[in-house]
Amino acid sequence: MKVKIENKEYDFESGITLEEIYEKIEDKTEFPVLAAYIDNEIHALTQKVKKDCTVRFIDFSTREGNKIYQKGLIFLLYYTVHKMYNGKNMIRVCHSIDKGIRIRTDFIIDDNELNKIYENMQDIVKQALPIKKCLVKMNDAINYFKAMKREDKVGTLKYITNHYVNLYKIDDAYEYLFSVMPINTNVFTRFRFKKLNQKEFVLEFPGVKTNGEIPEYISREKIVEAYNTNYKLSTKLGIFTASDINKAIATGRIKDIIMLDEVVSNTNLLYLAKNIYEGKDKIRIVLIAGPSSSGKTTTARKLSTYLKSFGLNPKPLSVDNYFMEREETPKLPNGEYDYESLRAIDVDLFNDHLTKLLNHEKVNMPTYNFKSGKKEYLGKELKLDEDDILIIEGLHCLNEELTKSIPRENKYKIYVSPFTDLNVDELNMVSTSDIRLIRRIVRDNRTRGYTALDTIKSWSKVRSGEEDYIFPLQQEADIVYNSSLIYELGVLKLYVEPLLYGIDTTSEYYEEARRLINFLSMFLVVPTETIPAESILREFIGGSYFE
Repeated sequence: MKVKIENKEYDFESGITLEEIYEKIEDKTEFPVLAAYIDNEIHALTQKVKKDCTVRFIDFSTREGNKIYQKGLIFLLYYTVHKMYNGKNMIRVCHSIDKGIRIRTDFIIDDNELNKIYENMQDIVKQALPIKKCLVKMNDAINYFKAMKREDKVGTLKYITNHYVNLYKIDDAYEYLFSVMPINTNVFTRFRFKKLNQKEFVLEFPGVKTNGEIPEYISREKIVEAYNTNYKLSTKLGIFTASDINKAIATGRIKDIIMLDEVVSNTNLLYLAKNIYEGKDKIRIVLIAGPSSSGKTTTARKLSTYLKSFGLNPKPLSVDNYFMEREETPKLPNGEYDYESLRAIDVDLFNDHLTKLLNHEKVNMPTYNFKSGKKEYLGKELKLDEDDILIIEGLHCLNEELTKSIPRENKYKIYVSPFTDLNVDELNMVSTSDIRLIRRIVRDNRTRGYTALDTIKSWSKVRSGEEDYIFPLQQEADIVYNSSLIYELGVLKLYVEPLLYGIDTTSEYYEEARRLINFLSMFLVVPTETIPAESILREFIGGSYFE
């Protein structure tokens, strides 16, 4: 059979494994190989290749490979703790946190204990223990996790209708993971720990853009506090995992959860508006930033409503109308226009208009024509009165350069993102980026007619812009607003699943669609009729009061 790898064609006998193919080729991955694509499906290296195809090997420098590396490290950490403490102590994977993963333990860990865990993990890496995939009867899997007192995993498997389930195994420890695994522990050569407190630490590893280096952990206190606050809400509701939310749906308790979740969200925004009002003698501009599909639009409009209730008069100002003329827009190395860059904004004109507006001068406002790539002046004028306050949302709103002419004390910066402490189970976290991607697929389809394929295709470019222009500036925010809703995945599932099934197996994005479908299969559908019209979720599924 013929196998194409990196534009080279090889002849191999049918039935050869991916691992054996990798040993025979010259073009190796830069870092240890973790898995491989056969055409558009991802497989472990034990997979046999039986027909003509294209193969692409991946390491942790790719986005898909980095996810596999993270999952594998978590499994390795769990196995190590399981062995060290004879199954008596447990870890919980919380969420991503500044290029690492926050780990919570149910036991006290001092520096010495954490070093022991690290050294034991390193020893297991050197032992090169095999990681095996096992097809297990569902009842047998449930009984195994019951015996291990893993009620989180029992709850997860309870809602899977298949008769069999794939588990991964290191030695005598089994785990259910939403990922292909490397076939050996010897690939996990790069990781370290950062202790946070007596029961928490950060699992650090190389990033996609770090050239194999482990980025230094920087504590983002406001982000951490947003997660901590969400965890407190989870504690009040008694909902920590997918099985908890599924039980609430199955028992009819979900209406109460929706109501309480929305009340908490609105109360937090009301508190934010009160802060702005109390600083109204100095605050003239409210800047709202956040990654894609974080709910910035609804947040801005709800905040404006709350500010009006305090007697202020919010005026929206769109940064999008201040793009540079097309011919002056910077370009990426591939020749495409870089609309994500701050240099794509006419910052000087924007600041000139801001200064005039805050001096109560009348300004002739531009409207950017995205077809012609030019700013047009259509007679739209704006002038601020004494109680008027500008509301600006956009990618670069945390960047001081965007509003450089305005003193910092006159600005109030808000960072919006869905920070959830909800897990599928103790070792499988719910990714913030996955929530945002699912939100965006639903909204893009509803408002722009885009397919799921269209949205997923553009997602890597969106993520790259966020990593360059938003995440490094998170601490510039005066306050972090958490736009997550604990029940939202059950709602979004109803809308996004049919769209994901529309991605064909021949597409290079098929594997990403399948990953999201498998992830969402852990959640029951939540009825939408009780979701308020002012909910952030309505920005994505439709029916918003603000549309």
